[in-house]
Amino acid sequence: MWNQVLVLRYIFLEQPERLFHKKHLGVCSEALAATRPRGDSMASAMEIERDLLTSPKDDIEFSIVRENIREKLKVCFPSTAVPCFKPYVTRVIVKPQKNMRKLARVQHLYSQLAGQIRREDDEFDVLTALHPTPAVCGCPVDEAKLLINQIESFDRGMYAGPVGYFGGGESEFSVGIRSALVEKGLGALIYAGTVIVSGSVSSSEWKELDLKISQFTKSLEHEPALQQINYKKGKMRLFGKLSAN
Repeated sequence: MWNQVLVLRYIFLEQPERLFHKKHLGVCSEALAATRPRGDSMASAMEIERDLLTSPKDDIEFSIVRENIREKLKVCFPSTAVPCFKPYVTRVIVKPQKNMRKLARVQHLYSQLAGQIRREDDEFDVLTALHPTPAVCGCPVDEAKLLINQIESFDRGMYAGPVGYFGGGESEFSVGIRSALVEKGLGALIYAGTVIVSGSVSSSEWKELDLKISQFTKSLEHEPALQQINYKKGKMRLFGKLSAN
């Protein structure tokens, strides 16, 4: 005789950018970095937008993410032992180089990178090459992974993993960065992170975390069944030099 225990656990994502999208032979990824609130008036919104677009620190953060994705799309990453001397993605186009992505409560620096794959099966290799991005791991990736294993005191679980689907003619994946793990009887565990670069200020990074988390807390605080809300704040390190392209 044994009893089966059913655990009701759900993961909710609030992720504004695509890690990977494919339709037929066309593929694209999105670079998204730096965060500001939207502003409570037209004047403040314009001032915040101008500050974000001209911030040297945020430009460094965004450029590392964008150029890292560009290089990963241009380099060949075969998933088999068969040698390959051609990139999986050709004609990588970055458009725009830097712009704003405006959401309900926050806004970010944004760029889309698009190209063509040689055959549809190459999508698996492209997705493997793109993950993890600097936003969830750091740069250089191998050094960042070692550092994360040393300093992080918790298991990420599903946090920061690719979430999406493979379809017949179309596939799409996002990165589960801003997310909430909700379990019956325990409440919600909310995840968010920030990127640390030269010029980062700790107090500003904590404010950015609170801003990202608020998108979940504002919704959850109205749910009687989710009055218990646990916070696990953490930062992800981004380091190294951006090489000339």
